[in-house]
Amino acid sequence: MSGGGPKLRFCPESNDLLYPKEDKERKVLVYFCRSCPYQEDADPSDWCVYRNEVHHTSREKSVVLQDVRSDPTLPRTRDVRCPQCANNEAVFFTASTEEGMTLFLNCCNCGHRWRDYV
Repeated sequence: MSGGGPKLRFCPESNDLLYPKEDKERKVLVYFCRSCPYQEDADPSDWCVYRNEVHHTSREKSVVLQDVRSDPTLPRTRDVRCPQCANNEAVFFTASTEEGMTLFLNCCNCGHRWRDYV
């Protein structure tokens, strides 16, 4: 099996899919069967591993609906106090930000949104 990009390989013993791994002693790529001891060396043309990194802008990372109070899929709590109107019911959700994981709360009465850093 040579060239033409990566192909699915199957074990001649069990017909199961062969998986890639590194033979650390010989420093080569091999394909192995998870069901039996069969393994075969990969063709050198298959040694290249591709990595695709997707970069998002900060705007893409922080896309949040403007009014989440009417979203029935989001959890609600009555254990908070809105800093703006003192109402005790809020919708909440988490998001990853530059600071880490952040808990966003949205008051069900006035719509005020605030953060609680987890």
